[in-house]
Amino acid sequence: MVHPPAPAPQAVPTSAPAPSPSHPARPEVIAGFLFVKIPVGRRNVPDPLHHREDTIDQMLRSQDLGLVVGWGDSLGERRPDGLRPPAHIRIDINAGDLHAARCALRALLPTLGAPAGTEIHYTVAGHHLQDIARETGWQLEQVV
Repeated sequence: MVHPPAPAPQAVPTSAPAPSPSHPARPEVIAGFLFVKIPVGRRNVPDPLHHREDTIDQMLRSQDLGLVVGWGDSLGERRPDGLRPPAHIRIDINAGDLHAARCALRALLPTLGAPAGTEIHYTVAGHHLQDIARETGWQLEQVV
């Protein structure tokens, strides 16, 4: 006799992992996703060990604002030699408080060498928005 497949197990909610010295807190509720785009230029300070992403993650976690969930290079335009060098570093973030995370990032990013042209992308009420660093300060809630 053939038995029908067993139903899939139901997900059981679990609590967040216990804080640790390297990751003091992890928000249980994610209010939104945002990402930071930092332009890569010849004058930028290189960060081959990704200290910038780690510093952002530590700041977000220490203030219970969210956490970095990934990062990587976004390729630029193809050069005549066929190569596509990185144009931006992208840092993906899950935020427990989208507004507070944006405020904290706008304060922190310049201290990490993020130049004018750095962008923070996010969605509010279905609208894709960005905060853009300019030489004169941040332009907030710009429509993408």
